[in-house]
Amino acid sequence: MYTIVLAAALTAGNAAPGADIYEDIRDIKKEVEELRQGQKQFEVEGLKLVIAGLRQRLTDEKLDELRRDLRDLKYEEMVPGAVPLPMPGVAGLTPLTGRTVVTLRVPAGATFFVNDRQIALNSTNPSFLTPPLDPGRDYFYDFKISYVQDGKTVTRVKRVTVRSGGLVRVNYEDMEVR
Repeated sequence: MYTIVLAAALTAGNAAPGADIYEDIRDIKKEVEELRQGQKQFEVEGLKLVIAGLRQRLTDEKLDELRRDLRDLKYEEMVPGAVPLPMPGVAGLTPLTGRTVVTLRVPAGATFFVNDRQIALNSTNPSFLTPPLDPGRDYFYDFKISYVQDGKTVTRVKRVTVRSGGLVRVNYEDMEVR
């Protein structure tokens, strides 16, 4: 019985399917290779997009840093001795409008923080200038002062509300002890 099947497979009419199988295998291998190349190209394009996004984010961060530095320089020119407070400005206002002056009374040697950012003090009665603020809207600063009293570190905190064009006075003695 096996000889009949083998003889049928070896006849001239059945020899072609074996060659077709090898061609089909080559075609499949070629398609697989093309798919791999396409997949690699897709991955490369994806990585290019990620790189472009990272470059844009880095550029934006550097621009924001330069804008803050420029804003700080403008504040120093407007109110000599006043330190700018770290609060994002409000778009649409000119540099001379909508600011608030904050004066502070602190003990000598105190460490001062605004919104958890340490601010260097140039005296025991420093003045600060806010960025431009929208009229009619309340803004908040979280002030914290640490100083040494009788050998112990004392920390005082206060949330201060500021409005456009105002003057706010803060005395450390009026702050909550923590």
